[in-house]
Amino acid sequence: MNNINNPAAVRKHIESFSRPNGYSPYAWNVTKRIAQEIWDCYLSGRTYSRPVNFMCREFYQMIQLPETGEFIIPRSRIKMFDA
Repeated sequence: MNNINNPAAVRKHIESFSRPNGYSPYAWNVTKRIAQEIWDCYLSGRTYSRPVNFMCREFYQMIQLPETGEFIIPRSRIKMFDA
C-alpha cells in the first residue's frame, strides 16, 4: 500500500480490513470510526488524547503505518491484549 497521507487513503486502508468473527456490525463500525479519528489526528499533527484499548488484532493493524508497522500514536498509549 502507498503512503497514507489523506482522508481518502485512510478510509481505503481502514476498509481493507474484514470484520473479525464475533464482532457485531455495530462494534466493528465503532472500531473503524475510532481508527479514523486516530488517523485524522495523526495527519493533522494533533495528539489523540482518548484511551486506546481494543481487543481485536485488526484494530491495531489499522493504526499502524503499512510500510513499517509503526503505530501512529505512541505505543505507550496503547493497551494491547496478549493473544
